[in-house]
Amino acid sequence: MNVHKLWEYKEYINVNGVMLTSELISILQNSLTLLQVENHFTHIQYWGQIYAVDVDYHIAVGITTDALSDRKYFYTTDFKFWGMLPKPKKKYKQLSLITSFPFRGDPALKIKVLDESMDEANLDRCKIMKEESRLSATISNICEESEICARGQLLKQPSGTIVINPNFYGLTGPEAKQLKSFLHIRVPHHRWNTNLLTRADYNYSMDFLDSIDQDIPGGCWNLSVEQGGGLVYLKSLYWPGMMYFHKVRTPEAGFLYIGNGRKNLDVPFLL
Repeated sequence: MNVHKLWEYKEYINVNGVMLTSELISILQNSLTLLQVENHFTHIQYWGQIYAVDVDYHIAVGITTDALSDRKYFYTTDFKFWGMLPKPKKKYKQLSLITSFPFRGDPALKIKVLDESMDEANLDRCKIMKEESRLSATISNICEESEICARGQLLKQPSGTIVINPNFYGLTGPEAKQLKSFLHIRVPHHRWNTNLLTRADYNYSMDFLDSIDQDIPGGCWNLSVEQGGGLVYLKSLYWPGMMYFHKVRTPEAGFLYIGNGRKNLDVPFLL
């Protein structure tokens, strides 16, 4: 969510049961503007908040050139120092899903994770993981499965560079009510022609990403329409606390996650 538009987006977020206080918005704008200037980012976004026992983590995303491959994630607990999250390792992404206890708010804290799927005699059953690594892995998992954008928000240029579309004017009412109008912000999992063949009006500069209507199981996304069809909300059942809003026929749209970083692994059994 564009940090420079938090005041404009406040009413849309509050309507959906999530509240950003005026004090928090002011602090975020001041702190993240400095982060953007220091790192020469072309775009800076507020990603969300992860609850912890002692002090919560606030997450930001900085983008320089490529809006997909050149995303840098930062975290803070005091809004003075923003630490860049390390690239998550595959083993930590798996361990973070089975970790049951909450975040503490100390990035240097070492935690023991017990993998109950392994045999009790296996020495690798208990593994050590820093909370910073767990935080990075958790954010990576959330981004890969539920960070989304509306069709047309990201464009793929002929050079292959993916940019935020400065001429995005929003989805129409009928388009906003369809899951296929919303795309994952990640490296596509499907072949390049799979996404194109699902649309009669395909445009490769916009349809190079995976649409969320192909996610398994069907029904893992909750789409709701507010304000007489003028505002659309999307929530992922896998990641409670994730929210995406889009004001129809306007460029106003944003992603926000506020939660404890725990995935709901029971979704396939609930649908």
